[in-house]
Amino acid sequence: MAATVTLMLSKSSYLRYLQCPRYMWLWEHRRQEVAKSLDLASQWRIEEGQRVEELARTLFPNGCRIRSFHGRGAERTKRFMDKREPCLFQATAIGDGLLAMADVLQFNPAADAWDIFEVKGSTSVKSTHLHDVTFQAIAFERAGYKIGTTTVIHINNSYVRRGPIDAPGLLTVSDVSEQSIALRDEVATTIDKAKAVLRLDDAPSVADFPCTCSPKDCECASLCFRDLPPRSIFILQRMTTKKARSYYDQGIRTLDDVPDDLKLSVAQRNQVRAAKEGTPIIDRAGIKRTLDALPYPLYFLDYETFAASIPPFDDFKPCQVMPFQYSVHVMETPTAEPMHVDYLATEFGNTIPELCRSLRGHIGDSGTVVVWNKRFEKTRNEEMGKLSPDDAPFLRSLNERMFDLMDIFADQLYVDVRFDGSCSIKNILPVLVPSLSYKELPIREGMGASLSWYRTCDPGATDEDRTRTRKDLLAYCELDTFAMVEILRFLKRVAVTA
Repeated sequence: MAATVTLMLSKSSYLRYLQCPRYMWLWEHRRQEVAKSLDLASQWRIEEGQRVEELARTLFPNGCRIRSFHGRGAERTKRFMDKREPCLFQATAIGDGLLAMADVLQFNPAADAWDIFEVKGSTSVKSTHLHDVTFQAIAFERAGYKIGTTTVIHINNSYVRRGPIDAPGLLTVSDVSEQSIALRDEVATTIDKAKAVLRLDDAPSVADFPCTCSPKDCECASLCFRDLPPRSIFILQRMTTKKARSYYDQGIRTLDDVPDDLKLSVAQRNQVRAAKEGTPIIDRAGIKRTLDALPYPLYFLDYETFAASIPPFDDFKPCQVMPFQYSVHVMETPTAEPMHVDYLATEFGNTIPELCRSLRGHIGDSGTVVVWNKRFEKTRNEEMGKLSPDDAPFLRSLNERMFDLMDIFADQLYVDVRFDGSCSIKNILPVLVPSLSYKELPIREGMGASLSWYRTCDPGATDEDRTRTRKDLLAYCELDTFAMVEILRFLKRVAVTA
C-alpha cells in the first residue's frame, strides 16, 4: 500500500538508498530509530568538507551564493538561472519528485548549458561521487535546465604547501562527464526504485533487500540483524561480510555452529576452536621465546597524531599525519618498575622538531622500542624523518629496534574468543587486564585525542579548557603505553609455565 504523503527524493536519500534501502526508508519515515549523534570522525569530516568547499569557491570569483533551501532555494535558483547569472553556489533544483543542490553551477555560454561542479574532501574520485553528480544532473534536467559537463573537484594528494595555500595547486578539477553519461541509465533506474521504496507504508523487508553490511557497519542493525546472537559468525576474523552473511542465512549463526569441515584459515580455525572449547589457545613456549629475545631496556611508545585535508603548515601534504604527543614507559630490566615520561605540544604548529628533541632525551641508543601496531609508528617515524632530516637517523634507529606486541596475538600465540576476532588493544586489554579500562577516561580513542588537541590550540579556548584537556590527553596516552606494560607482564606470567 502506498503512503499518502509524497516525499521528494533528495540526493542524500538517494545515496542512503545505495547504502541500504531500509536505511533510506527509516531515515525518511522513522528517523528517530536510525538517527545517531555524530561521532567525532563524522564531525571532523563535515568541518573539513566545509573548508574545502570554501576554498573551492575561490576558483570561481564571480560566483553568487544562494542562501535559501528546498522550495525557496529552488525559486531563487530559477530567478538567477533565468537571468543567466554566470556562477551559483548551492543552487537548488526540484523536478519530478527529485531534490538536488549543486556545490557550484556555472553557465557555459558557448553550449548554452550549465556545468555542475561537486566538491569533495577526498584525494580521488570515488564511485559514490559519480552517483552524486549524476543524480544532480538528472534532477536539474528534470527541473527544466540544460546541463553540460559534470565535474568533481577534489584534493591533490601530491600538493606540498609552500606559504599561503594555493587553491589551484591543492585542488584537482576532474571532468567526469563521460563516466556520468555512462552511469546515467543506472542512476535513473535506481531513482525509480528508490522512489518506490520511499512511497511504502512499511519498511522494506530483509528478504526484499538482503543486507550487504556487517552488524558493526549497518546503519539499521536492529532491523537487519534482529536477535543477533553473541559471538556471531560476523566476528570471524578476515571473513568478508558477504561470506559471513551467506553462512548466517544458512543457519551458521555463531562460532559454535561452524561445522568441522568448513574451510577456514588457521586464524579462523583457532578462533572457532577457542569458542567451542571455552578456553584460550596459548602457545606458552612461543610467547616465552619471543619475549625472552627482547633486549632491555624496553621503551613502550605510543604517538597521538593530527592530520588535515588542507595542509596547515609549510612542507606538509594533504592528510599529512603529524604526531603532537607521545607517551613512553621505560623498563630498565625485566624486574624493574616502569618509569613514565611524556610530551604534549602546547601550540598549533609543526610539532615534529620539538617532539623529536624531547624523544631523544627519553629513549636511549640500545634496547627495544615496544609498540602496538608497528606499521603506524614506523610510518610516522619515516615521515617525520623526511620533514626533519636531522632527526632521521635517530628515528630510523627506533624503527630498527621496534617490536610489535600485537604480533603475539596476530601470530596466534594467544587466541581468546573474547577478543571478538580483533587484535586491537581496546579489545584485548579488558580481557587480559580487566583492572584497566578506557571507559572512565574523558578521551577514549585517537580521533578524540586529535580533535581535543586541535580545539584546545584554538585562540578562543579558555585557560580552564586547555588545562583540563591537557590533563585528559596525558591520561589517555599514558594508558596506551601502560596497557602495553601490563599486557606484557601478563604474557610473561603465562609463559613462566612453558
